[in-house]
Amino acid sequence: MPATAGPRDTRARAVLLILVLMHVGVGIEMLIDLNRPALPLLGDGAFSVLNENVVAWPFGRLMVHGFPACWSAAAVVGLVALAGAGRSRRFTRGCQAAVGALLLLPFAAVAVALTNIFVSPGLTTLALLGCLPSTVLGVLAIHGAQRYRRMPLWLPLAAFGGGLFMGGGFGATMGIWLGAYLPNYLVTQEMGAAQLDHTVTTAMYVGAGVFEELGKGAAIAVLFLLFRRHFDGVVSGVVIGAAAGLGFNYMESVLYITSGDGVYANLQYWLRQSLGLMAAHTAFTAAIGAGFGIARQLRTPGARRAVIACGFLAAIGTHATNNLLLRYFQHEVGDWFPDASDAVWVLVVFPVAILLLQGPLLLLYLLLLRRGLRGQAAGLAVELSVEAARGHGAVTWDELPALLNPARRFRIKVDALRRGGGLRAYRRLARLHAAQFDLGMLQWHTSRDEVDPYDTRNEAQLRERVLRLKAEGAVPFPRPNVGVAP
Repeated sequence: MPATAGPRDTRARAVLLILVLMHVGVGIEMLIDLNRPALPLLGDGAFSVLNENVVAWPFGRLMVHGFPACWSAAAVVGLVALAGAGRSRRFTRGCQAAVGALLLLPFAAVAVALTNIFVSPGLTTLALLGCLPSTVLGVLAIHGAQRYRRMPLWLPLAAFGGGLFMGGGFGATMGIWLGAYLPNYLVTQEMGAAQLDHTVTTAMYVGAGVFEELGKGAAIAVLFLLFRRHFDGVVSGVVIGAAAGLGFNYMESVLYITSGDGVYANLQYWLRQSLGLMAAHTAFTAAIGAGFGIARQLRTPGARRAVIACGFLAAIGTHATNNLLLRYFQHEVGDWFPDASDAVWVLVVFPVAILLLQGPLLLLYLLLLRRGLRGQAAGLAVELSVEAARGHGAVTWDELPALLNPARRFRIKVDALRRGGGLRAYRRLARLHAAQFDLGMLQWHTSRDEVDPYDTRNEAQLRERVLRLKAEGAVPFPRPNVGVAP
């Protein structure tokens, strides 16, 4: 009987569609700017692109000329792909990868330029290095929150890069275009300069919540499309979302630390790399990731789209609200505590503000993480028990209690390390446990009718991998298990 053909792989097209839509947004901003009304009151001529101060800056020239150049190059590659239609699959994939790289390039360039690396390279390099240890600890902490099956570390790192380059580049591009043309559309003869500045700033604060979260969410969507088999549920989604938020926070931290020649560097580091490291952007984008993680476990396309949309709305709404309330806070609290010292502001006032404004979303993603871990533990307990009862040897009753207990699992690996096996034995056991969890999670998804159509693995292959690792010496030191049924 002939094998059934697998589903047509349209993931590359979906990824390119996401990137194209991001550039469509940039193009719309450019057209709005090109057609903004000429107002001598603002010293602005008709059909200008950005304003003279920004265009004179290398960053402005990058935005004005870099995007059209990448669009032209991507169009050329697309025409080459059309001309070579019907050739090898490798040629088609190569053209798709080239177009994707060209569409990512301007956002990455904007994100790099936004760190002020071209304005003050020495200070920016120092800020990049200074923010690195805390950011690395944040990524490792969120990766370590996966107490059972862990996605490979390169996937959260890819999310980190997506948040930095896609989120940072798209958010900055859209925000700067918005700030460039918005005064021309909002100003009136009766409006004073202070009122105009207030209105434009308020709009940009809201726009930052929209555009930055859309950019970071686009990076998560790309990873979800390409590597959905590594998404097990809300836990995986929160980890990927938080990693993308940490990437964006890294770029933004360097921007604010280096602004004004670093006059507020200490305060900005405290707020963004210490006090608010796991809140702010990390918490906002964790909500988007949670939406994708929950969608992994839903069967109907409508329900998946709805929960993903809810994740975006939660992130955008809380981000925009946080920006607006922080702005109000900065203007009003000074009048409430006129005699407060700098130490009181740094150690009391700012922490309380962040706790009130960002604490609820931080608590939300921690609760989602906790509930997701409980769901994983319950599902794995059932599936691994079934696997142990089958008697194949991939999972035994002696191993089951440790597999379902992260502390005992860690202790077994440390025992292997201390008994002369060294790091090699520790890593062997880590690979064995990961392979057993892969087997259990595949069985869990199968029992819930959540199989990824692009996942070519099956139970037999994963079981064989576990048995091979055991044959190579990755065998734990089981302890007596009282009360465990055979």
